[in-house]
Amino acid sequence: MDNILGLIGTITGVEGLLISVLVVRWQAKVQARSDRLSFLSDRIFDISIPRELRQPFYEEYISMKGNGTAVKFWLMEEKMQREKAQAV
Repeated sequence: MDNILGLIGTITGVEGLLISVLVVRWQAKVQARSDRLSFLSDRIFDISIPRELRQPFYEEYISMKGNGTAVKFWLMEEKMQREKAQAV
């Protein structure tokens, strides 16, 4: 009986270890994606960088299914530039 309980405990422990490793890897991927989106949005908002040089960051942001204020800012900035060009 003790051997069976020991075997069950060992199997349960190994399963728990495997599950925790998988969860940590899943969380690491989510965190890496979040960090990358944050980096890209920082570049999109940095108006000290010319718009043409920020374009690849915006495209990657969109390709990663990024949305929100960075996309709104990009589109609003584009609209303002068009209006400014028409006024001149």
